[in-house]
Amino acid sequence: MFFRRYKFHFLFFLAYIGALVIEKPVYLGNSVADCFSYMFTVFIHFSLFAGLILTNKTLLIPFLLDKKRFSLYVAGLVSLVLIYTYFVAHYNYLLHHSLLHDVPIGTSSGFWDNFVYALCCTVIAAMLHITQKWSDQEEQVKNIQINQLQTELKYLRSQINPHFLFNGLNSVYGSIEMSNLQARDMMVQFSDLLRYNLYEADVETIALDKEIKYLENYVALQKARSNDNVEVSLFVSYKNRSVQIAPLIFMAFVENAFKYASRDDRMSNRIVIHLKEENGQIHFTCENSFHESQTSSGGIGLNNASRRLELLYKDRYKLDIKKEQNIYRVDLILSL
Repeated sequence: MFFRRYKFHFLFFLAYIGALVIEKPVYLGNSVADCFSYMFTVFIHFSLFAGLILTNKTLLIPFLLDKKRFSLYVAGLVSLVLIYTYFVAHYNYLLHHSLLHDVPIGTSSGFWDNFVYALCCTVIAAMLHITQKWSDQEEQVKNIQINQLQTELKYLRSQINPHFLFNGLNSVYGSIEMSNLQARDMMVQFSDLLRYNLYEADVETIALDKEIKYLENYVALQKARSNDNVEVSLFVSYKNRSVQIAPLIFMAFVENAFKYASRDDRMSNRIVIHLKEENGQIHFTCENSFHESQTSSGGIGLNNASRRLELLYKDRYKLDIKKEQNIYRVDLILSL
C-alpha cells in the first residue's frame, strides 16, 4: 500500500540516481578510492536534491499551495531553489578539498543550469503531489457513490415491509365495525403517523404545520389509549405555518412524557405540551408528572434529541430540563 501510494516518487529518485551514476562511468573503472569518492559525491548530491524535494512537499505545498497562497508559494519555491543551487555550486569543492583531499568530481553544471534543473524537478514533484491528491479525491468520491448506492438499495428493500404493513392496516380498518368510531379513528391516526415517519420526515427540514399535525395525531392517539386518570393537554399557537424546522425534533420529549407520566390515583397525573411560534422563534415546553419510585426519566431518545439539536441548531437553541416536585419539565427555545 505504501509503495503503491509513493511509487512515482521512488521511480523518480531511482531515475535521478541512475542518471548521476551513468553520467560519470569513467570513475567506476579506476581504483576503489576513486569509486568511493564518486559514490560519496553522488550520495551528497542526492541528499541535497532530496532535501529540496521534501522541503517543497512537506512545507511549501501543504502550507502554501494547498491553501491557495500562490504568490507566497512561488516566492518560497524560488528561494528554496536558489538555496539548493548555492549549495550544489559549493559542496563539491568543500567535500573533496576539506574532507577527502582529492580532486573535485564534477556532478553538476553551471549556476543557471542547476537553477533551471532544480526548478523543473520541484515543479514535477508538485505536479505528482497534485495528481496523487486528485486520485485520492476521486477514490473518495467513488467510495461515497458506492455507499450511497448501498444505502439506496437498503432503503428500497425496506419499502417492501411498509407497503405490506399499510395493506395490512387497510385490511384491519375494513374489518372494524362501522359503529366503533374510536377504533377506526385510532387506526387512521396510526396510519398517518406511520406514513409521516416513513415518507415525509425523511428530509432535512419540513414545514411547521406538518410537524404540528403529526404532533396532534400522536397526542390524540396516546390520549385514546391512556387511562382516564391522566390528563393530557396540547396547546399550539403559530403565525407562520411555512416555517421550516427539523422533522421530529420535539417527538423524543413528547414520547418520553407519555412513557414516564405517573398514573397514580393518589396524585395529579398530567401531561401538558405547549408549542408557540412567533417572530422566527419557537418555544416548546413539555411537562409530565412522575412518581419518585419510577425509573429516572430520559434515556437514549433524549440523548439523541440533544445531539440532533447540537448538530442542527448549534448556538441557535436553548434546552433546559428540570425535575422537581414530581414534575419533569422540558423547555426548548429554537431560533430559526
